Amino acid sequence: MRVRPLVALVAAGALLGACVAPPVIATGPSPADASVRVPALAYQPVTGGVKTFRPVEPKGWEELNRQVTPKGN
Repeated sequence: MRVRPLVALVAAGALLGACVAPPVIATGPSPADASVRVPALAYQPVTGGVKTFRPVEPKGWEELNRQVTPKGN
């Protein structure tokens, strides 16, 4: 017979506990604050820094051989 008041007490505590506001977690400035300073935006093209791989004329074989030949005395 004493279980009913205990269940009612637990249920009331659970209902009242659900009404409490969640804790404020502050890890930095609020995103809703319009006075917060942010870095300026700069345009950066998507293709900035891309190397072109278009066909080029072949080098002469003499120059290519000099580049791969071991350096002598």
